[in-house]
Amino acid sequence: MKYSRQRELILETLRRSEVHPTAEEVYVAVKKHMPSISLGTVYRNLGLLVELGNVRKLETAGTTRVRYDGRNDEHCHLICSSCGNITDVDLGMFAAIDTRLHTEMGFTVSEHGIVLKGICAECSVKAIR
Repeated sequence: MKYSRQRELILETLRRSEVHPTAEEVYVAVKKHMPSISLGTVYRNLGLLVELGNVRKLETAGTTRVRYDGRNDEHCHLICSSCGNITDVDLGMFAAIDTRLHTEMGFTVSEHGIVLKGICAECSVKAIR
């Protein structure tokens, strides 16, 4: 694949992000460093980065907004069904699962994708009030 400074900047922006931004939020952040970039270019490059496995695409219930995750390490997502907030969590369980599946079934895991949906602590507190 041909090098693209725009794609590199989009990926850097996602990897530095502490949240899971939408394409529009990525666009606003990237535009500060590259004023000539278009929203269409951001969308196209996000699609390519997802296709290449560099970025994860996250869809939340109750909204059409797609969020993106620049972390490539093994982690899970907690998605609040009320506010849509997405939190990363490292459960450290994948190696044991992979080993067991390989030993018992001869299956080699190449990718993990666990999403846990529920209500976050903040929304739980609001519901009690």
